[in-house]
Amino acid sequence: MQERLLSRFRWGLSADLQIPDYETRIEILERKMKNDGLEMPKEVVKYIAYNINSNVRELEGALISLLAQSSLNRREIDLDLAKKVLRNFVKSSSKEITIETIQRMVCDYFDVAYDKLLQKTRKREIVQARQITMYLAKAFTKNSLKTIGEHFGGRDHTTVIHSCQTVKDLMDTDTVFRENVLELQQKVQLAAM
Repeated sequence: MQERLLSRFRWGLSADLQIPDYETRIEILERKMKNDGLEMPKEVVKYIAYNINSNVRELEGALISLLAQSSLNRREIDLDLAKKVLRNFVKSSSKEITIETIQRMVCDYFDVAYDKLLQKTRKREIVQARQITMYLAKAFTKNSLKTIGEHFGGRDHTTVIHSCQTVKDLMDTDTVFRENVLELQQKVQLAAM
């Protein structure tokens, strides 16, 4: 480029544009739908936002494709239609979830260091994160209780059983805890799609 053009480009506002995070992508889709007077199930919006993470144009393109298919086929928009239509947009569908994936998700969610999850510490926030991770690993993976325990610093299967039972009990009595677990379950399910 000519130096005079570079000089003019540099004169303008410089902004660091990054890929929007998950919550921002949901907000973008919801605003686009509101502006266009559209409605769609929340699970479909979450599916699109989770799986299309490159840029806003692709999000809008996916939304338009979904709406077009819904209109042409005279079919309600649901998760099955979204999966079918967005096959071209979405990174490989039906991924197998690993214990490590769940561990990282829970660590990110609770802002707990990954290595703390594997240690024998008895700090409440780490113990709860560990128990939830074991509960989700049992629910979403095909690993044995022994294998799950081994992924948590060599704990045995009885610890995994106790953790799962503790999570179930707390979900029945503590609404905030229950909401956290349900939100994490939803994140794991979205990751598996």
